[in-house]
Amino acid sequence: MSPKPLWLFSYDISCSKRLKKAHKLCSEAGWCLQKSVFVMALTPPEKMAFCKKVEKVVDKQQDRLLCLPFSTPAGSFHWGDNTQWPLYHSDERLTGFVF
Repeated sequence: MSPKPLWLFSYDISCSKRLKKAHKLCSEAGWCLQKSVFVMALTPPEKMAFCKKVEKVVDKQQDRLLCLPFSTPAGSFHWGDNTQWPLYHSDERLTGFVF
C-alpha cells in the first residue's frame, strides 16, 4: 500500500474567531510547519471531506485558503527552532520538515 498523498494547506483569515476554528481543524488533520501552514497526509476523499469542513469556517470574500500537492525534492529545507515543534511523524517524506 502506498502512502497517502501529502498536501500543503495555508490560510490567511482576517477574523480571529474563524482563524481559531480553521487552526483547530488543520491541527487535527496535519502537521503545522508555521502558524498558518500545514502538511497533511490525505487520500482524495479525505481531502475533499476536510475541504468541506474548512469551507464552512472561512469567508470566501475576506479569507484565503491555499491547497497544493506537497513534495520534498532534493535541496528542500525547513529552517527554524525545531525545539518548539512538538510534533512527531512516521512519514519519511517529512524528515527535515516536521519533527
